[in-house]
Amino acid sequence: MTAKLYHQNGCTQCDAAVLDCRANADGTFDILLDRTAIYPEGGGQLSDTGYIGPARCTHAREEGGNIWHSCDRPLDIGQCVHVAADEAVRLDHTQQHTGEHMLSGLAHSMFGCTNVGFHMADDIVTVDFDKPLSAEQIAELELKINEAIQRDEPTRTVTVTPEEYETIEIRKKAKGLKGEITVVYAGGVDSCTCCGTHCQSAGQVGVLKILSHMNYKGGVRIGFVCGMRAVLSMQQDGARMDAIARRFSTSADKAVDAVIKQGDELAALKREFKRRTDMLLDYRAKELAEKAELCGKTRAVVTMEEGLEANELGFLCEKLCAHGNMVAVVLAQKGENLSYRVARSADVVLSMRELIQAVNALFGGKGGGRDDSAQGSAKLNGSAKDSVEQLKAYVYRRIKG
Repeated sequence: MTAKLYHQNGCTQCDAAVLDCRANADGTFDILLDRTAIYPEGGGQLSDTGYIGPARCTHAREEGGNIWHSCDRPLDIGQCVHVAADEAVRLDHTQQHTGEHMLSGLAHSMFGCTNVGFHMADDIVTVDFDKPLSAEQIAELELKINEAIQRDEPTRTVTVTPEEYETIEIRKKAKGLKGEITVVYAGGVDSCTCCGTHCQSAGQVGVLKILSHMNYKGGVRIGFVCGMRAVLSMQQDGARMDAIARRFSTSADKAVDAVIKQGDELAALKREFKRRTDMLLDYRAKELAEKAELCGKTRAVVTMEEGLEANELGFLCEKLCAHGNMVAVVLAQKGENLSYRVARSADVVLSMRELIQAVNALFGGKGGGRDDSAQGSAKLNGSAKDSVEQLKAYVYRRIKG
């Protein structure tokens, strides 16, 4: 069993003996030591990285009390080596982990939330709670956490027997624990069993910033960062806000109002554009209907329109078919992209599901739909003008039967 020195006052270095070395198919080597200062991945916390003698350790894992270190080169069994965890990585992981304790403890005491999931990644930490929280509650939670960080209360670690464990009151009790049990009291706001690494006091967390929150499985998932991750995030946010403020020729404190104002103006312009487009399509549908080709008893319109979007093709077809006794085939080309829509009025029998297949074949496109309406698109190397003339002839013949 590997002696775990990383729990001893934040230990990051030690001397050790190599007990085993196993080669892996990917060219890495798993190394077992009699003792280690490198924390293995577990309990939601990421593994330390570091060096074991000359070997670079990129990951550590625990199996049956032994800690295996994934390294870039082999070491001789029996060799004495110096073990050194990367202190910046350890500090970062420890800050995130201790911050998670404080977040979970205060969410529990303030709102009765239970932590039901925890994951630490290289860029963000997420915690899942069993109850939903409002944006206002999450903002209050973030404030209280940072107030607790500023109070800088010490982290206490207590080892108890299983019998003593049953008598103490803590936020979260793991089940089925045997032997000596480690209970961590973090920042004066949390208490639970834990095997991770922790800041010696709350102040070492630095700052906790909540980055995101979303409804998740009936509760809430909160994403956050601590320490230098939080500082870098705030720098990035500040730079983004400054860029937005410059774009709107205003100050950072007025940038949000400027964005909201522009958004409202854009929404109004879109509504006006839609109204005018609808009027234009009404006019164009009337114009096309008056010039429609009479094929037996049914009128047909096959037209290439300028600048229409796919949804606008649909609107134009609907307006044409509203005139009755009509088959409408409307196309629009933008660069190499061709969109098309086919539709019929309710008093016409011709299947648009069948007609769209002929249009697909002519342009090498894809599409489908219902008997009364269908749509498709294609990629073209050049102009579709000649093909449209062929399509007109085909549609007219098809309607005439």
